[in-house]
Amino acid sequence: MAMYILLTAVCVTMAFFVNGSYRRQLNIVGKSGEAFDVGGRAYRTAMSSRQEIINRCMLVGIFLVLFALSALRVGIGNDYWTYRTEFVNIHRADTDTSFEIGFQTLVRFIQLLVGADKYVPIFAVVAFFTCLFFIKGIYDTSDWFVMSFFLFMANGFYFMSFSNIRYYLVLALVVYSMKFLFSRRFIPFCLIIVFAAFFHMTVLIVIPAYFIAYFLKWNKKTYWMIPVASAILFFARIPIRRLIFVFYPFYEGDAILDVANVSYVNIAKCAAVLVFSLIYYKKAIKGNAKAETFFNMNLFALLLYSFATYIPELSRICYYLIIGQIFLLPTIIQSIEKKSWKIFWTVSITIAYFMYFIMFLIEGYNPVIQILPYFSWYFS
Repeated sequence: MAMYILLTAVCVTMAFFVNGSYRRQLNIVGKSGEAFDVGGRAYRTAMSSRQEIINRCMLVGIFLVLFALSALRVGIGNDYWTYRTEFVNIHRADTDTSFEIGFQTLVRFIQLLVGADKYVPIFAVVAFFTCLFFIKGIYDTSDWFVMSFFLFMANGFYFMSFSNIRYYLVLALVVYSMKFLFSRRFIPFCLIIVFAAFFHMTVLIVIPAYFIAYFLKWNKKTYWMIPVASAILFFARIPIRRLIFVFYPFYEGDAILDVANVSYVNIAKCAAVLVFSLIYYKKAIKGNAKAETFFNMNLFALLLYSFATYIPELSRICYYLIIGQIFLLPTIIQSIEKKSWKIFWTVSITIAYFMYFIMFLIEGYNPVIQILPYFSWYFS
């Protein structure tokens, strides 16, 4: 556990030196290196500036630390050996697997290069792209990189990628795709999500969910949607489950997947973020398309966690939504003009999430999570 805390501290320290504030002033960056402000005036980006060089060095450093920790692990993650067995089944092609065709193709390609039962390189390749897309996506979308990165680590998103590697690869692609949504390049956004679906089909929920979150504006004409959505989720349990099982028939009746669990911790987190957001809604969120989207995503997650516990593997849907918290909170804090309040909220949120991070790591010894103790094939 101490190693995880130390490496997180090292990465957050590197993230502190990343300054992407000038990027928020850019609207479009052309291939020639020219950028255009809101008024359409072209000017050069600071790609060769000292700060951009620092940014690149720090981002590469963060990537190398996270990638190395993930790629060098062995037996870490609650389904590590299950995946190893599935890799063998994919090679033999004589046993059915629930893995999507895209992931099977990737596994076969790596096996073709390194050998049939070389499972470590497969985990390493997946870790490479997972870390790459997470870091690039956070850098491209966040208004305050170091805070977003800290929240990303403290929420456990990175460490949970040691398990369910297909899902977290897809979640990383979702984070990367956000910049296309907010620049209104909807076709590239959808294409990335469709591509990701070849690795984990649950990601398709992102297209309707994110578009609704992006275009939904709250006013007197739309407030009624909240109680109606809550009622539908609560009372339409049977038809919703039937619809889910059309796409995921193997979930139905599964002793592990088809289990209703109330996540009080996630309900509390979503509720706390909602309350904080409402305090600064008019100042920080209203009129800001990106902030409004993340606000709506958090609200959707809260409704699902509260009224749809019967959905199998609900967390896989909700994580696509609550990942927006790592961008929403920094955006709100950055908008606070009074310095004393900005410091208060920054310190309070940092302490709260650090405490959550410690509790998460303590639970890491639980076989359900199994990210601790850490073992590496390199030092064995």
